[in-house]
Amino acid sequence: MKHTPTLLTAALLAGGAARAQTTCPTLPLDHIGRFTSVLPSTQPQELRLPSTHTFQMLVQGGAAYSTPADGNVKEAFDFTGYVPINGSSANGYLSINHEGSSAATSGVSMLDLSFNATTKLWSVTSKNPVNFGPVVGTFNNCSGGTTPWNTVVTCEENAPTAPTDSNGDGYMDFGWNVEIDPATRTVKDQDGNGTPDKLWRLGRFKHENIVVAADRRTVYEGADEGSANSFVYKYVATTPGQLANGTLYALKLDGAIGTATTGTWLPVPNTTPAECNNTAAAALALGATSFNGVEDIEISPVTGQIYFTAKGPGTTYRFTDAGTSVSSFGIFVGNSPGVTNQAYTINYGSGSVAEAWGTGNDNLTFDSQGNLYVLQDGGRNHVWVIRPCHTQANPAVELFAVTPNGCEPTGMTFSPDEKFMFISIQSPDPTNTMATIDAAGQSVVFNKSTALVISRKGVLGTTLATAKSQTELAQADVYPNPAAGSELTVALTSSRKEAATLQVFNSLGARVLEQTAVLNQGVNSLRVPVGKLRGGHYTLVIKTATTSTTRPFIKQ
Repeated sequence: MKHTPTLLTAALLAGGAARAQTTCPTLPLDHIGRFTSVLPSTQPQELRLPSTHTFQMLVQGGAAYSTPADGNVKEAFDFTGYVPINGSSANGYLSINHEGSSAATSGVSMLDLSFNATTKLWSVTSKNPVNFGPVVGTFNNCSGGTTPWNTVVTCEENAPTAPTDSNGDGYMDFGWNVEIDPATRTVKDQDGNGTPDKLWRLGRFKHENIVVAADRRTVYEGADEGSANSFVYKYVATTPGQLANGTLYALKLDGAIGTATTGTWLPVPNTTPAECNNTAAAALALGATSFNGVEDIEISPVTGQIYFTAKGPGTTYRFTDAGTSVSSFGIFVGNSPGVTNQAYTINYGSGSVAEAWGTGNDNLTFDSQGNLYVLQDGGRNHVWVIRPCHTQANPAVELFAVTPNGCEPTGMTFSPDEKFMFISIQSPDPTNTMATIDAAGQSVVFNKSTALVISRKGVLGTTLATAKSQTELAQADVYPNPAAGSELTVALTSSRKEAATLQVFNSLGARVLEQTAVLNQGVNSLRVPVGKLRGGHYTLVIKTATTSTTRPFIKQ
């Protein structure tokens, strides 16, 4: 999840009518959002970006912190928030969430970053963990956001099965938003008594994200609690720039999802510790609308409309906030009731192909031009870009990245000048071996969580991130996956006619099948007999004289 500070008009913030953007702007030639889509495919071992873009690896899970006693950077990178120092696009902090499954594996790492205009590379000058000890730690730090006053809010998506109040302050230990000062790497004291606090008044539930509007008071949140309690919340702080106190609301549509176009904000009690501890139950009792897995909420910098994702149905919605009510509620992109396999045409330069939207639309990020980046957790784990003129009747959907095998793309924020994009590759397959050379000349293997900076070539680095240990085929898909029948189909594209060897390895690395084939230039479809394989995880390796391509699959 990401928040780019933008100037929304006072009318929009006060509930004035917002309209959808109907035209797509012509982006400057050097804008990061100007690109030709990559060819859709299943996940390779590398990161595939448009040919105009490159990346630099900043940190991977397991790297040592700057102070040895702090240990190593934790895994499961999620929200990746760039916070500028004095508005700089060359000096700042990078806050990385760790979506661990326990308190010990959860938390936040803070990197100090600087950009060298001569080498055109970023340097990580320090890596340190955030100290959550004064608030009894954090749990399952998922997404988050940055505030207009340059703090970071990290969101606890889950809590242990048995909720506790270990310090006896009346508030359950986990399930909150937590505000961090990135410069000091400490939790903010919300009530001025000298003791750090979590953001109690914003409610306790399975927090997925948060976005703070430019008025410094209005906050939108989403709850990822499945089909029953996945509510959209709004919080209006009493004092601008201070989130300690305010009024909490939950959204109730005036009808069913898919047909209702208006709704009402229902006040949710949030004064006492007991009320704050039980936000989800209160919203449910009030009749708030559940959207089945709310993942992220963002504000369009162009129209002021609110966009949010529902992971379950694979849908991104939007609406206009009119203060006490909402209007113009509807589907922006993705699946709709009765249409669960929505596909969009992706033009990748030398051709076009219909690509299924799938499920799992997750993190959202806007650039200042109104382009919406959608990071997918599910399906093929793509990074999509939806142009602001998009409608379901006249789609404008592009594919920015095909991500490494086994990973989920997470986070994403921009530098203020939007020349740099910060994003994480969460938990790729640890058996990945392919090395890619990044813009700094580093050999990067995506076999652990990795935080990256992405930019256009010429802006970032002098080495193009294209060299690999061995080139993969341009496209190689395996289906059905999982394979339940006797055959696995391999659809691949070859640039020439050449011989190929197909090998299947089991989870222990033993070769269990091998066959040869002749690839023709262009599209090929091969059959691999897998009927005699036992159920489990396998790896298909396709080798030619010039390529080596690896694809995982499951045999049921």
